[in-house]
Amino acid sequence: VSLMVLWIALVAEWLNVVLKWFLFGERPYWWIHESGLSEREQLPLRQFPATCETGPGDPSGHCMILGAALWPIVTALSKAMSRYTRSRLLRLIPFLLYILLLVAMGLSRIFVLAHFPHQVISGSLAGMALGWGLQRWPPNFLKVRFFLLTALGLLLSALALHGLATAAGLDLDW
Repeated sequence: VSLMVLWIALVAEWLNVVLKWFLFGERPYWWIHESGLSEREQLPLRQFPATCETGPGDPSGHCMILGAALWPIVTALSKAMSRYTRSRLLRLIPFLLYILLLVAMGLSRIFVLAHFPHQVISGSLAGMALGWGLQRWPPNFLKVRFFLLTALGLLLSALALHGLATAAGLDLDW
């Protein structure tokens, strides 16, 4: 399970960076000032250290990586529970805790004005889908060479995408 968590987290982090480049999601703390709303009426905003994130916000990386990386743990716990009980409710407890953690993470990101609600939802759903999808190909039987080549491939593809987008006139470092 631990290898699966690392594998899924690696792919989730790469996908999150690529999605942020092309979705260009604004962040609430900065948007509220740029929208002009703060000039018309005084809005009491508190800035937190996490509010100072300057990159795009869609999808939420915290929610996406948490949703993806916890998926194999949750399914392993649910499988282990099924050995000890026939109760569907007890086997669902790991999934209920999983959803509760995702909701807590999402609410905290919204609270510190790091994300809009739709960014948290898209990150959570993408993470769930990625965790579910990648779990079908467990990396347990793969050799270290595969992981090194995959990591290199992800790095080079990210650099290539960044270069192509920059050449096309997109400012990914806004």
